[in-house]
Amino acid sequence: MQKTSISLQSSDEVQAQDRPEGDRVFKKPVSTLAMSARSQPITVLGRKTYNVLLCLAQEELRKGKDVEVHRAPLSEVVHILEYDSNDLELIKKHFRAMLTTTVEWQSPTTGEGDKWIGCSLLAQASIEKVRGQVWISWAFAPALRHELLNPRVFARMNLAMIAQLRTYAAVCLYEVANRYKNVGQSPRKEWRWWHDPITGRSPDAVRLEKLDYSFFKRDVLKPAIAEINAVTDLQIELKEHKQGRFIHEIQFLIRPNEQRQLALEQAPEKADLESVRQARELGISDARVEKIVDAFGAEALATALPDLRRRIETPFPEPVRDPERYLLSLMPGHAERASARAVAAEARNDPESRESKDIQGRRREAYETAWRASRLKAVEDDFRKLSAPEQFQIAGEILRAMEELVRQGAGPVHPQMIKRLKTDGWTHDLVKRRFLAMYAEATIGKAWNVPTDQDLLTVAARLGDAGVH
Repeated sequence: MQKTSISLQSSDEVQAQDRPEGDRVFKKPVSTLAMSARSQPITVLGRKTYNVLLCLAQEELRKGKDVEVHRAPLSEVVHILEYDSNDLELIKKHFRAMLTTTVEWQSPTTGEGDKWIGCSLLAQASIEKVRGQVWISWAFAPALRHELLNPRVFARMNLAMIAQLRTYAAVCLYEVANRYKNVGQSPRKEWRWWHDPITGRSPDAVRLEKLDYSFFKRDVLKPAIAEINAVTDLQIELKEHKQGRFIHEIQFLIRPNEQRQLALEQAPEKADLESVRQARELGISDARVEKIVDAFGAEALATALPDLRRRIETPFPEPVRDPERYLLSLMPGHAERASARAVAAEARNDPESRESKDIQGRRREAYETAWRASRLKAVEDDFRKLSAPEQFQIAGEILRAMEELVRQGAGPVHPQMIKRLKTDGWTHDLVKRRFLAMYAEATIGKAWNVPTDQDLLTVAARLGDAGVH
């Protein structure tokens, strides 16, 4: 089986003077890019926090402080994370979790990091208050400390860029893409190999064997790629390789994103820790929140929580007895809209090109067609719910309206339609669409089949590029 050969040289190094002022950059060993959790899932905040601790430790070493235990104000860590909440207790919770989270280090490139075995994210950590200021101290596993602080093969990571990403999958995939950006593509790997590192989940051979690639692509890969393409300096494209009729291996094509500067001028999004705090206030545990994020994504949770709060504060028609169950009922719709926003953001890349406009035009036409078909089906369902006498009465009114249109020659009604309506009823293929359109105009309005932008975004989230050629 063909494998991609990747040079071990760290050709992706950049000079400090080439970086925008204020960017905080550190060296991340390649073996830590696709780390796989062995004890418990890794959260997006946990991975971001680990990056910050690694960056601060490397900065200490560059300043000549060769120490085994590193120390920094907790406020500095929070600031680098771009987290604007004062609830530091949740930050501490994630620091403690890193002491018990066991990981295996691995690299997509064969031969990189073969001697790395397994360890906890941190070997030790402590939090103390000195003169009113909270400080954190931490240490890495002794056997790996030198490679973490002064790696031989590494990728340079920009913390400001990573801070803009909301999901664990996007952070992990962006870091992997940084490693191979000068090569232009990642190595090819069996698609299940990518699943646990990209999702941060603990290995489960039975679960992986039952997993369907189409769901992994739809729920994890596509949203993560859209998020990266929308807000970072890289553009990623998924490339699939078949074995027979099925997708067997995947890799990622990588190129610079010309829109980077625009993305960096926007205010970075809040870390998902804010959602954890809000959910806790609404009676949902941290553990349950992480499972919800794992299933639906952090952005969907962030937009659903305000809806849950409003519903709790409005006891009509009855109080919310189970906030978690009500939140779960909201999540599919919010996840669909979050995916739609990611698709829309991806479509905005190079919007002035002729090819982009053509694709967007075909997308819109396909989405409008799909939405109108769905809308017509909803109108039909609504009419079928009416009682038989009500249906008979409305059918008579529409028949008379059709006859009047034929007499006036003012509408898209053919005499044959009237004949079929009288003999075969409104369900006849020649009659059905026109009949339901007239019913919808009477009950909803003339704009009943005109979709809003939000309607099209919802369809886009469901269809993606299906049917767009």
